[in-house]
Amino acid sequence: MRWIRRLLRRRPEPAPQRTETPGQREAESALSRAVEARREVEAHRTTVDRIAARLARERETNHFADLFRAAFEGDR
Repeated sequence: MRWIRRLLRRRPEPAPQRTETPGQREAESALSRAVEARREVEAHRTTVDRIAARLARERETNHFADLFRAAFEGDR
């Protein structure tokens, strides 16, 4: 029981607060800008995916058109 009372009485002192350095402020600012940029990118992801899919379909269509044209012209 005595060791329990000793643990309860002995409280660690809180760590002293450090002053914020200019480097820390710059790092926090850069982190907040990066987080905001990521949120913006995530918000536009569906639009970008939809446009990329459309461009891929058009490229594939153009590729097949070129293949058919080459086959009819006798290039292949």
